[in-house]
Amino acid sequence: MRTYGGATAEERASLRRRRLMESGLELFSSRGYAHTSVRAVLRHAGLKDRYFAESFRSLDDLMAALMRDIYEEQIVRCADAVATEQPLRERARNVIDAVVGLSLEDPRKGRVKLAESLGAGPLTARERRLGLRRMSGLVDSLLREGLHDPRIDPATQSVAVVGAVSEMLLSWFNGELGISREELVDQGLLLFEAITEHAPSASRE
Repeated sequence: MRTYGGATAEERASLRRRRLMESGLELFSSRGYAHTSVRAVLRHAGLKDRYFAESFRSLDDLMAALMRDIYEEQIVRCADAVATEQPLRERARNVIDAVVGLSLEDPRKGRVKLAESLGAGPLTARERRLGLRRMSGLVDSLLREGLHDPRIDPATQSVAVVGAVSEMLLSWFNGELGISREELVDQGLLLFEAITEHAPSASRE
């Protein structure tokens, strides 16, 4: 196998792809998706024009790849939190904290996932739906452990919890909520507990 500079053609292509993704993350989060062009990404990455099509079909495809990576990282963290032997309440809290923590550790990922991805195209929209569906699946597994009301559909409520926490996080990320990280996580947990601790009317009579 031929190499150049100690790297194979496949390795060089993979490196260029990562450079484009890193540049996309930087520019989408700082300039915004609507104000970023393919040429700007290439310039930031220090690559020639022909190399974009080597990895991505469009700017939307690049954003979709970023969303896929961000959600994969988030799902792994949250799945680890779910899989522990801790009480249900602590596992639920750790899942919410993991979601918040990802956005804090790298605010670029938070900006892209929560805001800029909404202005991209159908490829990104698909990745966002898949990511939210996977997150809802994790929350659903937790809800089923603590539900006491047969009228509650955990699959439906898990979608509501994930959507609500996402909106809370976006508002907090934008500085619209004057609360701490711990308080934000606690508020998210209250949503979860409002469902799992809900009791049928008959049981209170």
